Amino acid sequence: MFDIELKNSDEMVIRAKEKVVNINVAQSRVDADLQVGVLDGAGEYEIGDIIINATDTKEGGVMYRIDVDGIKIGLAGNGVKTEELDELGPIDILGTSNAKIVSIVEPKIVIPMGNMDFAEIKASVKVEKKLRIKNASSLPTTLEVYKLD
Repeated sequence: MFDIELKNSDEMVIRAKEKVVNINVAQSRVDADLQVGVLDGAGEYEIGDIIINATDTKEGGVMYRIDVDGIKIGLAGNGVKTEELDELGPIDILGTSNAKIVSIVEPKIVIPMGNMDFAEIKASVKVEKKLRIKNASSLPTTLEVYKLD
């Protein structure tokens, strides 16, 4: 079980059993209160029970694939090109500011970030403080949008 919250429009916080990870998409930074400090840019990071694969984009940003308890979370900020999305692979939960990416990635849950106009996504919208994921079988069978405040 883990929780997802948005600290602001560019930062997602994932609270898992062993660690809390703060990912800032705009600054391409991962902060997990590690002795080595903040992790910048692309790379593969194992932080407790969270595995993060950060990939550089052509626009100079980073997109993220995060594995927690067998659930795949993708973070694709501004500037991610559609041809770069193959690097993410199959995604269960997508945090993005680009509604066009949703139809390509086909996640089960979308978390709007930035100034995303999620009105064009045909799905039920739930407004919550945080999203709690119990396990893979608790994910919805049809697309849902979670607007986290």
